[in-house]
Amino acid sequence: MDRLTDSPQPVTASNCQSLSPMILTLVGLFGGLLIGFVIHRWPRPELLAFVSLVEPAGLVWSNALQMTLIPLVVSQLICGIGTTAGYTTAGHKAVGRLSGLSLLIFVVMLAAGSVFTMFAAPSLVARFKVDPAEMAALQASASGQTSSRTASGRDDVGNSASFGAGIVALMPSNPIKAAADGAMLPLIVFTILFALAITRIAVEQRQSLLRFFQALGETAFVLVRWVLKPMPVGVFALALPMAANAGGVTIGAIGYFVFLDCLIALGLTLLLYPAALLFGRVNIRRFARSLAQAQAVAVSSRSSLAALPAMLDGANRWLHLPATVTGFVLPLCVSVFKASQPGGHLVKLLFIAHLYGVQLDPLRIAVFTVTVTVISFGVAGLPGTGTMKSIPAYLASGIPLEAILFFNAVDAIPDIFRTLANVTGDVTALTIVARLAGVSAPGATGANISNGEMENPLPAVEIDDPVGTPAG
Repeated sequence: MDRLTDSPQPVTASNCQSLSPMILTLVGLFGGLLIGFVIHRWPRPELLAFVSLVEPAGLVWSNALQMTLIPLVVSQLICGIGTTAGYTTAGHKAVGRLSGLSLLIFVVMLAAGSVFTMFAAPSLVARFKVDPAEMAALQASASGQTSSRTASGRDDVGNSASFGAGIVALMPSNPIKAAADGAMLPLIVFTILFALAITRIAVEQRQSLLRFFQALGETAFVLVRWVLKPMPVGVFALALPMAANAGGVTIGAIGYFVFLDCLIALGLTLLLYPAALLFGRVNIRRFARSLAQAQAVAVSSRSSLAALPAMLDGANRWLHLPATVTGFVLPLCVSVFKASQPGGHLVKLLFIAHLYGVQLDPLRIAVFTVTVTVISFGVAGLPGTGTMKSIPAYLASGIPLEAILFFNAVDAIPDIFRTLANVTGDVTALTIVARLAGVSAPGATGANISNGEMENPLPAVEIDDPVGTPAG
């Protein structure tokens, strides 16, 4: 998943200041873990009193963050679905066909990535052994409304008495009451249906509603920015009691999670090469050469947006695709398509659920996957938010908020591998879309190029920016 502070500019000394919040957050995290581990090993009364003083600060910070989630999840889902509809209804016929084809390929590739993760991740997650006593300690340290609500069963759709009862619980009779109760799963279902209904109304009315929800989301993000200012202190205050209760399991869990997340993202990246060969019908050596420079930019900047110029250059130089295709599909990719998004979130969901003993069922996992996929189409730029926009999907699955914030704080290393997968996925999607649109690279099966000219090329078009287009 791309860093939300993405910038198309190269990393220089002048913009390295953006790394300071991340470094301070990591210092706060590991400082809290270290001090908490020491207290766990030597539980002196004065040290336990220190833990009791620090713990409320973490709860206040996490509660402040949680209060922003309802407007965030509603605005992000509605703008994500509404923006996608805006692409497919763009005025020019060629643009509409190409954008619709691109979005279809995006959805198929995201679904394929989710299936790959569900096959590869569970057995690897199960290899991390958690002692029952340590799991109980982690569960005890997870406090707040989300944990208590899940424990009481009021928002635990997947653990209802029957599958039928779980399906019924997905449809809220009163969505306002669901929002007031913090029942995230029914609220998400209602929001998705409401957003789909918006796509069916008149263009002027749809744009007015999207502008309203876009403004709502921007306002919520301003509030989030305020709450995230003391993030290093908040993460410290959450990590210290957790380590004091659970001991070294938290440190081991961090290391294994980072390894697992990077491994899954790297596996997804490698699978994209044969996908380009089989479905894009592109020469694998040309494909690799077209990606090399963009992948280097992606690894160094953790930004697929920053890698866009290199992707355009590589596609034109090595794949010899017309600029009318690459100039439309690749910017669309970096705007709305994140190949690693559902898989990365699924890894985190499965690992945290394993660590905390949260039971997940197929219905809950399916709703989670659909939610993070829809949200991924509406990524908005916001310095320092990390994966803030996806937190409601975790809460709806019964994951404690403290655990989500805890693992989000160590996202920097896996983010490198996810961005590598995103950039590789962007060019893979380009090759598939080009082939299905009747454009093939030289040396590919069924190439429609002779003497450097493409048969029936798409005309040059002006692309209108629909309401709510993601910024990052």
